[in-house]
Amino acid sequence: MSKPTHRELEQTTQSASEDNYAAGFTRRTVLAGAAATTAAVTIGVDTPALAQKADPTADKETFLVLSAALTGIAKKKLDPFADPLNLWREYFNRANNDQHAAVFVALLRIAKGAALQVPPDETNGGVIPQDKVDQLASAIEARDETKFLARSIVLMWYLGSWYEPDVLKALTGPNPPPLLLIPHEVISPTAYTHGWLWRVAQAHPMGYSDMQFGYWTRPPQPLTDFIAVRPARGG
Repeated sequence: MSKPTHRELEQTTQSASEDNYAAGFTRRTVLAGAAATTAAVTIGVDTPALAQKADPTADKETFLVLSAALTGIAKKKLDPFADPLNLWREYFNRANNDQHAAVFVALLRIAKGAALQVPPDETNGGVIPQDKVDQLASAIEARDETKFLARSIVLMWYLGSWYEPDVLKALTGPNPPPLLLIPHEVISPTAYTHGWLWRVAQAHPMGYSDMQFGYWTRPPQPLTDFIAVRPARGG
């Protein structure tokens, strides 16, 4: 039997040190676990949240209720029965990207814990009452990570653009950067033209309007017609 070469011994030693299967782990998994633990401590969320993103199918309802509370707009307006645009999914995916997924999961967990109830159309136009929103806001603002991600989500619904939470946080500090324009990313042309800013302002973006020709000759509709649900009239 030939003796193993020096190179073979070196490879065997290296394999044994890096892949200790007898102990049920490898150096690679230990390093990955250490990194996950460090990240969890940094952002203040549970380690399991780092292993997965939010599920748009399972977490859609929670996200929309959260969004309705944060924006002050009725959930049915954010997610109408017939919705060919599905903007909620674009917004969900943007907040759920690799960089923010763990905090987004934590934010959804807070929203679930608040157990907010969407009122019926006949009550406040389906808009979640302010006292319930205030309770949710207190829990969200307990940590900077969830607080500024929540603000990014509000701006996303209103402006159709993404503002990084870290940028928003820097702007609230004692020495905010001298920015003439806050850096942001327009999520999509559809998101921009359908931003709730335009409806709340009872206006439309330049170069685009889904309003009837001649709308400018009539007084604008009440704001509640834009952000709340009008109960069906009895026959």
